[in-house]
Amino acid sequence: MIESSLPSLIEKSACLVNASEVPSDLDLSEDQFLGGKFSLFQPRKGHHRSGTDAVLLAACVPARQGQVVTDLGSGVGAAGLCVAARIGKIDLLAVELDETVAALADLNMRRSDCRSFLNRASVLNCDIALRGVARMEAGLSENIADHVIANPPYYRPEKFQTSPNEARAMAHMLTDEGMEPWFRTAVSILKKGGTFTVVQRADELPELLHLMEGRFGGITVQPFAARVGEAAHRVVIQGKKQSRAPFRLLPPIALHDEGSDKPGEKVEAIHRHGAAIDLS
Repeated sequence: MIESSLPSLIEKSACLVNASEVPSDLDLSEDQFLGGKFSLFQPRKGHHRSGTDAVLLAACVPARQGQVVTDLGSGVGAAGLCVAARIGKIDLLAVELDETVAALADLNMRRSDCRSFLNRASVLNCDIALRGVARMEAGLSENIADHVIANPPYYRPEKFQTSPNEARAMAHMLTDEGMEPWFRTAVSILKKGGTFTVVQRADELPELLHLMEGRFGGITVQPFAARVGEAAHRVVIQGKKQSRAPFRLLPPIALHDEGSDKPGEKVEAIHRHGAAIDLS
């Protein structure tokens, strides 16, 4: 555990992870993010591998130095670390169910390149679906976060075939509760006026809006399309706790130039230089 200024309940949590728990025989790759601003370890096979979606999610978070960002279902920590690399000196709390992946997140946050832009950080190995006292005891206290981010699994078992690999299935498939637990936990741990930012498949937008209702206001949707003129395949949706601001649907951002696989200028700045996506 990296030194933490988060509530003492987190420091006492039995869910805290240590990088020493990473299996020594795990086959890892070392991947650069934001044009080499930092690198992290992630499994080559059998687990979800972080990439473009984590970068786009992080670019939309309006965090400031000294604030607490909580990453629900953090994986190896890519999205939260992308936020930290762009903003600098944030407090990062990563929450991950898979024990091995959670240990990798802790290992990545200990790397010298990542520590340089992290203020403090902790990793909790627990289920984001915990409720009430169990959630509090795990370290997810009410009103602890200025911003919460999430990249929930993209597939539903009733629509897609489940992977025979248990770890991969857990990372890619929603449970029977769908995304409800993610929104329930986010609104609980957020401070008033804090933001919850989610990246998901575009066809899940109706469900995302339904889950935002009654929990968040000031909802903004940023669609992403592969190319100009194509239908959006991803959305980032952001809501603010206890906000009365109106709903906003922003113009789509194309990831590639028309008729090519070359990233567009704006997307290149996001991926290579850590540029922000302004949802305000």
